[in-house]
Amino acid sequence: MSLINTILDIMKSKNKKQSALCAHLGLNASTVTNWKLRNTDPPAKYIIPICEFLEVTPYYLLTGAEKEHPLPKDEQELLDCYKRLPEREKQRLIGRASALAEVYGGDGVSSSPEARPRTIKIRHSYYKVSAGTGYDLDGIDKWDTIDIADTPEAREADFCLTISGNSMEPVYYDGDIVLVKSQPDIDNGEIGIFIVENAGYIKKFGGDRLISLNAEYEDILFSHYDPEEIRCVGLVIGRV
Repeated sequence: MSLINTILDIMKSKNKKQSALCAHLGLNASTVTNWKLRNTDPPAKYIIPICEFLEVTPYYLLTGAEKEHPLPKDEQELLDCYKRLPEREKQRLIGRASALAEVYGGDGVSSSPEARPRTIKIRHSYYKVSAGTGYDLDGIDKWDTIDIADTPEAREADFCLTISGNSMEPVYYDGDIVLVKSQPDIDNGEIGIFIVENAGYIKKFGGDRLISLNAEYEDILFSHYDPEEIRCVGLVIGRV
């Protein structure tokens, strides 16, 4: 059974709602449904928060059984430190730990170049998508190519962009690189890349507006612009 189905089964047994899980993770209400439909497991950085929501250990989530013995002292100390961190730093710690795990593998020895994860090349804009003023994303001379880890999401993406600003916290942070699938429109509630008066933004589509996840920022109302001045560039499908 895939991890996402295990999560859904535990939620059902504990009478927990998908909407509550998404709210706990700071994600769109449709995210868990999308994981289920695509048979995609949640990214590693969400495992600990999901376990906290489900009130189970990561070992139980991954194996279906509880450990008979407590965690080793060093692992318990690491977990205790993690729990004391603010949410943003928890995400960063998980990301760094995942990167180190890929480099060193399961035996604690740095992998040879042949054993390292494969990468693919993807277009990347010189300019950033903003939580604030926005940046011009048009112009073929304003793109370069970068190498990223070869994942199903990366292969599905047409290009990637770097975020500037914090209007999409706690889901996306300043400096995150997001993967984007080119398409002229997205569904209500999904997060996409939009051009508003030649400036690029990452926002949640709200039908008649573009919504920031950070409550400190106001929505961008379509009624304030000429319809031709707003267009969708693509759907955000993940991050590098």
